[in-house]
This record gives sequence, structure tokens and C-alpha cells, in this order.
Amino acid sequence: QLATLAELGSIRETTRGKTVLLLASVKPDWSRQSTSLFHYTERYNLAGSVLIPYFDVETAAQAADFLLTRDRVESDALLTPGNEQVFLYDSAGTDDLVEFYRATYRQVVSGEPAARSHFDVYLRDGALFHVRDPCVREDLPRRVFVEVTPEDPKDLHRGRRRDEDGFEGFFHAFRKSGVLFEGKCMAILPLPDYPVSGIRTGQEEGRGRVLWEARIPAR
Repeated sequence: QLATLAELGSIRETTRGKTVLLLASVKPDWSRQSTSLFHYTERYNLAGSVLIPYFDVETAAQAADFLLTRDRVESDALLTPGNEQVFLYDSAGTDDLVEFYRATYRQVVSGEPAARSHFDVYLRDGALFHVRDPCVREDLPRRVFVEVTPEDPKDLHRGRRRDEDGFEGFFHAFRKSGVLFEGKCMAILPLPDYPVSGIRTGQEEGRGRVLWEARIPAR
């Protein structure tokens, strides 16, 4: 966290008065860290810049001077090669980042999905991926819910414990955890590291009305 703050402080001097596109990471190890921490600290530490927290990479990049993400891609547009936590790119680096997303997408969908619904749901590297192809902005919900049922209820995180239901609930928003590129969308949510007996994911709209859902058994 301290390294992230230091790097953002240095980046601020470069981006002051400019427009910055904030991009989600598609690496499970990065996403395991507090996404909310990055979400708020970037806004505080990049004060003085115009921030675009947008997932439509190619469209939003046309309006941005810089791209900011936790994903490192070797590119001539990389402006912070010495950083280890957050990376700043000139907007000319859009194509290199899209190629990185393309390679990650191919890896994620190389096998059969764990479930199919409005999104295909994949389990990879201890994380849950929601993907859709073809995909447009109107296909994307504001947020997706994920309910994880542990084999042992004692593994439930106290702050998220639902004793009456026996599951741990999460939400993730595509604006924070997803990207839209080349007519494809992909979002990632790291899963807890305890043994799981089942997963339910989907989208609700008002008063608990379920628009779509998918269930993944223990296998």
C-alpha cells in the first residue's frame, strides 16, 4: 500500500491537468488486493487530473491523455518502467494493452465454462471470470453478485457471514473489475481460498428480482 501511494504521488506530477483513463486489472493476484483501496486512493492521489473510471477501453482511450492500470505490459508507451505497483501509459499504448487483454481472454476461455448464462462463467487461477462475446455496453450490468458456500461454515469471513444462509456474498462492478474491448467483455473476482461446496452468481434488479443466474457445483 505504501509503495502504491508513493508511485501514485509521482504519477500525479505527470498527469496534473490531463485526462487519465483508469483500467481494471485482469490479473487474479492483483485483484486479490483491496480493489476499494485502489479505487479511492487513486482519486485522492491523482487530484488535479480528469479521471475516467471506464471499462470501454478503445472508446474511452480516444478521450484520454494517459492510461493507468496495475497491469504491466512492455510497451514503448510505458512511462513508469521502474514502478512495481501501478503503471502509467501514454494513450498510444492502447493497442498494447488490448493485446494483453486479448491474450488473457484466450487463456480464460480455452476450456469449457463452469456455467453458461447471460455471461459464461469460468474458474481460473482461484478466480471467477465473467465473459461475454459478442458484448456491448448495454449488455453490462451495474454489478454482479457472487455467493460462495464453504464446505465448513466456520471458514466464513465474520464481516460477511450470513449465518442463516451459510454463504459469503460479494458484488463486483464492471467499472471497477472489468474491461470491454474488441466486442468482448471480461471481469474478474478472486475467490476465497477455503474449500467451496458451491457458487451462485447472477444479477438482481430492485427488490431482489433475479434477471439471470448461474450455479456452479463443488466440482
